[in-house]
Amino acid sequence: MTDAELFDTLFSGGKYSLPYLIKFYHPTAGTIRLVNNNEAVELDNELYEPSSFEYTPPDTTGKGATLKITGIDNAIVEFVENANYQYRLDVKGVIVSGGVVEKIKSYVHFYGSVSYGEDMQLQFQLDRDDRLDMTFCPYAYDTDNNRANA
Repeated sequence: MTDAELFDTLFSGGKYSLPYLIKFYHPTAGTIRLVNNNEAVELDNELYEPSSFEYTPPDTTGKGATLKITGIDNAIVEFVENANYQYRLDVKGVIVSGGVVEKIKSYVHFYGSVSYGEDMQLQFQLDRDDRLDMTFCPYAYDTDNNRANA
C-alpha cells in the first residue's frame, strides 16, 4: 500500500481497523503472538491470536511506552515468570482493510519492568536503552581494559 493509498483509506473512511500486533520472544521460553482484535491476524506467515490489551507507543526519545494486557486465556503470565534479560517485545502497528494486512509502524522493546496482581492484568513499563547516556560505553570499557576507573 503506497502512502497515497494509505491516506485515501484513512481519509475517506470505510471498513478498516488499526490493531497492534505484539510478539513476545525468548530463546528458551518461546514466542507468544497477540493482536488487540476479536479475530486472529496473519502477517509474514505468523498467526497472531486475539487478545485484549492496550499499548501506548513511546515518544520521540523512546520514553513512555506502556502495555496493559489481560493474562487470561494465554500463556503470558508463565512467559513473564520464566523470561530474563533475553526477552524481546516487537510491536507492529498495522492497518487491516478488506482482509489485507499492511504494516505502518514498528517498535522493539528490550528493557522494562512488569507487575501483575490477582486480576491477571499485567502492567508493562517499557523503557528505552540508556546505555548511550553512560559516561563510558559498556561495550568499549570494562574493568579489564579500563582498570583506573573500575
